[in-house]
Amino acid sequence: MDYEIRVEEAAPRQLAVARGGASRAELGRTILKLLDTVWPVLRDQRVRTGHNVVVYFGGLAHIEAGVEVFGDFVDKGDVRHSQTPAGPAVTTAHWGEYSEMAPAYAALERWCATNGRQQTGTSWEVYGDWADDATERRTDIYLLLAQVG
Repeated sequence: MDYEIRVEEAAPRQLAVARGGASRAELGRTILKLLDTVWPVLRDQRVRTGHNVVVYFGGLAHIEAGVEVFGDFVDKGDVRHSQTPAGPAVTTAHWGEYSEMAPAYAALERWCATNGRQQTGTSWEVYGDWADDATERRTDIYLLLAQVG
């Protein structure tokens, strides 16, 4: 797959999240478990929501999985306010199965190496609307870049 790579000044997205960590083998189950913690809280509070988002802080040991929120909510249990990072980021869109995003990450990392840009180790994924046909599932992947200069 050919990935279109862009650099943008990422604005923070307000999130309701649950925090956790996972091994590569358990990542999908862990994300679903964390999202299953967040969604009932937002539904109970009738919060206007957007897409599911997962933020990785230097790998799989520290992740936040949650939902974009438009408006306020009250922290409850393990569900807390958070946001995606702000700053320069390299990004691309992956179309297809969530378990097959490695080539998109590789394309972003190649772009960083080719263009002499340093990553911070923080990345995030914004999951588009669900589609039964996996080829219609879009995930926007972001790698936060170190500031230049």
